[in-house]
Amino acid sequence: MRIAVLGCGEVGRLVARAAAGHFEVELCDTFPSAAAALGAELGAPWHAEIGAWLGEVDRVWACVTGDAAHLAASASAARMRPGTVYVDLTTASPDDKRAAAEVAAGYGVGYVDVAIMGTVALTGIRTPLLLAGRDAAGVAEEFATVGAPARAMVGAAGDAIALKLLRTVITKGVEALAVEAFVAAERRGVRGELHRILADIDEQGFRPFLDAVVRTHVLHAERRMHEVDRAVAQLEDDGLPATVLRGAHSRFEQTVQALRELPPEPGTSDDVDRAIAWLHGALPAPAGTPGH
Repeated sequence: MRIAVLGCGEVGRLVARAAAGHFEVELCDTFPSAAAALGAELGAPWHAEIGAWLGEVDRVWACVTGDAAHLAASASAARMRPGTVYVDLTTASPDDKRAAAEVAAGYGVGYVDVAIMGTVALTGIRTPLLLAGRDAAGVAEEFATVGAPARAMVGAAGDAIALKLLRTVITKGVEALAVEAFVAAERRGVRGELHRILADIDEQGFRPFLDAVVRTHVLHAERRMHEVDRAVAQLEDDGLPATVLRGAHSRFEQTVQALRELPPEPGTSDDVDRAIAWLHGALPAPAGTPGH
């Protein structure tokens, strides 16, 4: 099987090196020096632009930047043979991936949405991949061949990257709050103790912790909002910004308002599914959002 890797940045280099031991690989990058260097390393042909040469490949693994993803998918699909598959590893938006899938389908080309669920700089080719789209199962097997743990989900193009962005809400939110907390702890000289008092989360596991805080949010939002008030005040007393924590305060404030206007049924906080159902129905959402 012949695979074209579009984009010779960090992800492109990683997957191209992994694939080269199992498949025929061709490279493409608009910065010719990047493609040429990797091509010399792998003994693989390279190209400076998308072109008719894509008519000879079986797969395209797109590793371009998110802002170039739709253009790359459209240009590639127009030159690929019907029955081949465009595999989109970019961080394009769900809407862009859905649109790219429609364009590909118009040319008889398959499309698989791939979301990289981790940091390749840390875990390399062992970084988990989540795939969506009609051809996802077959492409997942191909990734497995090169050593990448890939899972095909039930869903359409755009669903995998949407889940990655929901993961980002948690991981990047925790990252930003950790920066605020640990800088403040360092200023007060208690950073070591902060690690120790977070040990209970390690003991119970992150998923049970998340379920517990979401479930009990509908019961304790007002009390926790006041606790956030005090934490904001402490950071600002120390001369530090509470940028992210103030956003968290707004989240609690919205729940408190919803609790006053639409109190949940008794026992809602006993079950995470019931709590999320109430939150979904009670919290503000833009017009046109499903369920509102």
